[in-house]
This record gives sequence, C-alpha cells and structure tokens, in this order.
Amino acid sequence: MSLVIPMVILMQQHLAAEGSTLVAKKMQYDLNTQQPFYGVSSEKRHKIFQLAIAHTHIDTIENYHRLLLWLWSGVYREERYLALDAGEYYSEYQTLASFDIYLEMLETADNVDTLDRLATNLIGKVILQERDLESYLIQWRESDSVWLKRASVLVHLQHKQQTNEALLSETILYLAADKSMLVQQAMGQVLNAYSQINFAFVDSFIKNNMTLLTPLCRREARKLTMMVNSTVD
Repeated sequence: MSLVIPMVILMQQHLAAEGSTLVAKKMQYDLNTQQPFYGVSSEKRHKIFQLAIAHTHIDTIENYHRLLLWLWSGVYREERYLALDAGEYYSEYQTLASFDIYLEMLETADNVDTLDRLATNLIGKVILQERDLESYLIQWRESDSVWLKRASVLVHLQHKQQTNEALLSETILYLAADKSMLVQQAMGQVLNAYSQINFAFVDSFIKNNMTLLTPLCRREARKLTMMVNSTVD
C-alpha cells in the first residue's frame, strides 16, 4: 500500500475530529459552493498538515503527485486546501514534471479560494521555469471559462522582475472588455503587484489605455499610486 494513503487518512481523521457543523455551514454559505466543509479553521488545518508531514516523508515526485490528487479529489473543501498546502510545501517538486498534475487540478478549480493559490503558487512557478508553457495562458484567456481567464492573469502575480511584460499587457488588453468582475479584479491585482517592481511601466500602461481599462481594474491597479501620491502630498 502506498505511504500516501495512510497520510491522507490521518489528515481526514483529524479534520473530522476538529470539524464543526456550524462553522462548516457558514464556510459553505460564505463561499457559495455546493462542496461541503468539515468546518476547520486555517490554523487548525495547518497543524493537521504539520502532523501529516511528520508522519509520512514524501520523497518521490510520484508520491507527491499521488498526495495532491488524493487530497484534491476528496469530498470536503478542506481536503483541497490541504492539496494546495502540500503542493506549495514540497517546492522541490514544483517542476515541469508536475505541470500536468496542476492542470488536472485546474480543471475543477471552481472558486477564488482554490484557483488563486493554484494559479499563482504552483502553475505560475512552473511557467516561470518553462517559458514555452506560456502558450497555455493564451489558450486560457481565450476560453469561455471565467476561471481560466482569471488564471491566465494571476499566473503572473509573483513573477516580479521576471514578468513577461509583453504577454501581461497583451492579456490584459485582450480581456479589457470582459464582463466578469473576477477577471477585472485579477487584472488590477496583478498590475498593482507589478507596480511595486516597475511603477513606471504600470503607470504608463494605465495612462495609455485609460479608455480601455474598466474602473474596477484601474482602481485595483492604482492602489499603490494613490498611496504614493498621498505620501507625497
């Protein structure tokens, strides 16, 4: 039997023991999802994950993949959170060899709580290593799925000095007229983050495309600008 299965069962047992029906209902309501919760806080979930990694040593990429998919396919939302916890924790396996696993997870990422971490902390890191994979971002921005569109933007969030400015600009302009608040907010968020690295680029981009960018996108992107101007004043 794979060592991953006892590790997953251990986490599930602790989640069940720590869960609260009242908290679970509130979490499900707040997220507006059909997927049930155990009702476990992020702090308690973190402690459960620490117990699990002390219990089982994941020392191969195959077991890393098994762990992520076992957890991601769980009935309860917190199991998906633990899949992301594990994905982020074992940084040595965040490579091209794991990209297909992340794509499989992306297919069922259905809200900001899971999609944002997956796109930013896992998919984004691999794409930074393998620039040929940026072709996926072009496919996603052209998709009918709001989640894939959001992912096509958020992948850039932590690229900092290595941001592909041309691709980011092209993607934002392609999605500029998109009706989804989730897409608009993501574009503003990424511009805001990159403005802390290259303020002049973001400032110029917004000014040059003022009539194309929505007020929501501009507000999100300009948060740092407003803070700078306030400090100067």
